[in-house]
Amino acid sequence: MRKISLLVAAAASLAFAGAASAADMARPVYTKAAPMVPVWSWTGSYIGGYVGGAFSTKNYTNTDPFNVSATPGYSMSSSFIGGYTGGYNYQFSPNWLIGYEGETGYIHMKGTGLSAVAPAFGTAEIGNYYSTWTARLGYVMDKSLIYAKGGVVLARFDTGIYSGVPAAGGWTGAFTSHKYEFGYAVGGGWEYAFDPKWSVKAEYEYLGFDRDFTYNNGAGVASTTHFGGIHTGKVGLNYKWDWFSMLR
Repeated sequence: MRKISLLVAAAASLAFAGAASAADMARPVYTKAAPMVPVWSWTGSYIGGYVGGAFSTKNYTNTDPFNVSATPGYSMSSSFIGGYTGGYNYQFSPNWLIGYEGETGYIHMKGTGLSAVAPAFGTAEIGNYYSTWTARLGYVMDKSLIYAKGGVVLARFDTGIYSGVPAAGGWTGAFTSHKYEFGYAVGGGWEYAFDPKWSVKAEYEYLGFDRDFTYNNGAGVASTTHFGGIHTGKVGLNYKWDWFSMLR
C-alpha cells in the first residue's frame, strides 16, 4: 500500500512539473527592439552658397549707328562668380527627383574693341549681379544625386559704341545703353549628402545670351549688339530642411 502511495505521489509531481514547463513555454518572450535605421530622402527645402568662375567663348560685336560698315568685335574678360542659392526637392520614387532652384550671384565681365573698317570703338559690360530660376530633374543613388536643370537668367548689360570722325580729331558720335536682359540657363551637376542636413555640389551652367539685341536712343538712331553665351562652373554647399515635418 505504501509503495502504491509513493508511485502516485511521484506521478503527480511529474505531471505538475510538466504543466509548469508548458506554461512557461506559452508565455510571450520579450526582447529589446533593434534601433530603427532612418531612411534617407532628398525631399525638402534647402539654402546654400557657391563660388566659381565664368567666361565667354564667343566674341561680342557692336554695329556703329553712325557708320554701319564699322563693327567692332572683342572678347569678354573672365569673372569670379559667387552668391547664394535656394530651392526645393521632391523625391517621388526610389531613384527620381524633381525640384526648382533659384540663385543670385555676383558676376562682372567686360570687353572693348576697335573696328578695323572705320574709326569705331565698342564696349560691353555684364553685371555686377545676375539671377537664374530653373527646374531640376535628378537621378538618386542613395546619397548621391546627378541632375540636369533648365530655366531663365536675368542680367544687366551696359553697351556702348563711339564713332570717330578723323577730320574732327576725336570721337564725336556716342551711343550707350543700360538694360536688363533675359536669357536661358541650362546645365547639370552632381550633389553628395555627407550628412542628413548638409550636401556639397559641383555644377556647370550655360547662360544663353548669344543673340542680337537692338537698342534705340529715341531719336531714330539704333545700335545692334551681339552678345555671346557665358559658361559657368561652380562648387557649393547646401543646408536642407523639410517644412512639412516641421509643421507636423
